[in-house]
Amino acid sequence: MIRNTVSGFITLKNVEALISPREDSMSTITSETLPFDAESATTMTADFLKRLGYKGNWLPMKVSLEGELYIVEMMFQRKTAKVQINSKTKEIKEYELQEGEAPQTSFFKSKGLIFLVAAISIVALVAKLIGIF
Repeated sequence: MIRNTVSGFITLKNVEALISPREDSMSTITSETLPFDAESATTMTADFLKRLGYKGNWLPMKVSLEGELYIVEMMFQRKTAKVQINSKTKEIKEYELQEGEAPQTSFFKSKGLIFLVAAISIVALVAKLIGIF
């Protein structure tokens, strides 16, 4: 318990001295001292896309550094995003969102179609064995 030596009571000044952190004993890390790398650029891009309203789990596809610009490419469902971030200022310089093409499905990849062809084949075989054809 901290007591004021003059009056013997706890004072607000003494309590504030205990609660407030001492700057000489704490190491402060600012965002300027942290290195800006591909992981930081990817996180910044995902946060940016969410702020734009594109919620969901964006999958990072590619991150490249060209000069001072990180170029981050991410994909979600059929959308692709390409964001350019300045590595010095951590400022988004440019972004581009594209809607991908509809996925091409093969004629025989559809489960319903395969089932239909199999059912017709079985019916035709049974009809031939019975003597209808």
